[in-house]
Amino acid sequence: MKFGDQLIYGSTENIKGKLREIVKRMTDNVYRHNEKEEMDYVLISTRNLTNHTLILFERLIAYQQAPIEFCAISARNLFECYLLVAFILSDPSKAKDFVGQKAAEELEFNEGFLSITKPNTPESTIQAIRDRMAYIKDLMSQHGIPVKKGWNVRELAEKANNKIEYEAFFKLYSKYVHPSSWIVNGVINEYDNPVFRNIFIMQGQHYASCVLKLVSDYYRDQLFA
Repeated sequence: MKFGDQLIYGSTENIKGKLREIVKRMTDNVYRHNEKEEMDYVLISTRNLTNHTLILFERLIAYQQAPIEFCAISARNLFECYLLVAFILSDPSKAKDFVGQKAAEELEFNEGFLSITKPNTPESTIQAIRDRMAYIKDLMSQHGIPVKKGWNVRELAEKANNKIEYEAFFKLYSKYVHPSSWIVNGVINEYDNPVFRNIFIMQGQHYASCVLKLVSDYYRDQLFA
C-alpha cells in the first residue's frame, strides 16, 4: 500500500452530506427499536461511531489551517473509528462488548477518584461515587452487557486486516498527539509543513469515506429500502 493509492469514496461535501443522511436514518431506526424495547447493539454502536466520524471529519476540514496537531488528532481518531466499524461489522457479536466498554471506562474513572480521596473528603461524596458504580454494575447485569476494557488499536488493525496501514500511519499520528521528541526538539517547519498536513487531511478523508461505505453497504437494505 502506498499513500497515493488511497481510495476516497466521494468529495468532501459529498462525504459530509451522506454521513449526515445515514446518521439520521440510523437514529430513526434506533428510536423505533427503543419504542419496541428492543436493543440492537450493532445499530447503536455503528450509529454512534458514524456520528462521531462525521464530527471528526467536519472538524478536520474546518480547521485545516489550525496547528498541525489538530489535523493529526482528527486523522488518528478517524482511523480508529474506521477500525472499530470494520471490526464490529465483521463480527457483530462484538457490538455488545463495545457498548459495555463505556461502563468499564466510567467505572475506571470512578475507581481513580476513590483512590485519591483524603481523610477529610466528605463521606457523602465518596458514597455518591460508590452508588454510581453500583448502579452501573447493576444496569449492565440487568441487560447482560459485559463490562470489558477497550480494545488495543494494534489488535483492531490486525483483526480488521489493516496492519500495514497501522504500521504506516499510526506512529506518525501518535508523534503529534504526545509531547514527543519529534515535536519538542523539532523546528516548526520540520513537523508542520504542507507534506505532513496533506497526509493527515487526505488520510482523514479516506477513513471517513471508508466508514461511510462500510455502514452504507451493511445497512443498505434496512435503511434505504
